[in-house]
Amino acid sequence: MLFYRALATGVMSVVAPTTAVTSAALPVVFGLATGDRPGPWALAGVVIALGAVLLVSQDGSGGGKVTPRSVLISLAAGAGFGGFFILLAMAPDDAGMWPLVGARLSSVSVVALLALLTRRGLRPVPGSLGVIAAAGVLDMAANVLYLLAQRDGLLSLVAVLVSLYPASTLLLANRVLGERLRTVQITGVVCALAAVALIAVAQHL
Repeated sequence: MLFYRALATGVMSVVAPTTAVTSAALPVVFGLATGDRPGPWALAGVVIALGAVLLVSQDGSGGGKVTPRSVLISLAAGAGFGGFFILLAMAPDDAGMWPLVGARLSSVSVVALLALLTRRGLRPVPGSLGVIAAAGVLDMAANVLYLLAQRDGLLSLVAVLVSLYPASTLLLANRVLGERLRTVQITGVVCALAAVALIAVAQHL
């Protein structure tokens, strides 16, 4: 909710990278503080990945005014995403998929409560149910894959790789929606691929 609030009140080219980098950096700091010891090549990949997240999140849509409030909301949104990654990593392996069930029940409860307090309906507009269901399936599938990945790898590496999702979003938008990529975003995609390669190679050294 903070993320969408930040987008509505701030400048997207500031909100997106601030939120993305914060959500990636927090798990890295937490992982290193709690015993993660990635090798030098993996650490290099992490640094490049954080830069890639910053680059690919640049929107370039002008207009709007950058205010301290919008920056703070963006930081809080990123902290929420990063905290979610950390809390899932803290769940015991024998918990199965119950952490995700709890997360989903909590989010649905909050949305229902807000709808009740603001007197807004939850009925989807005609023709949108299929898209909503597909988005929900993809979202949950991503959460499941993240949960499985962090159980087999270091949080400081897995969370960074997950935070590179803007790169795949850009490529899909280019292929499916015909959106043109800016030079800075193409540079970010290249950096993302380099970061993934470095981290993958480091796991086999």
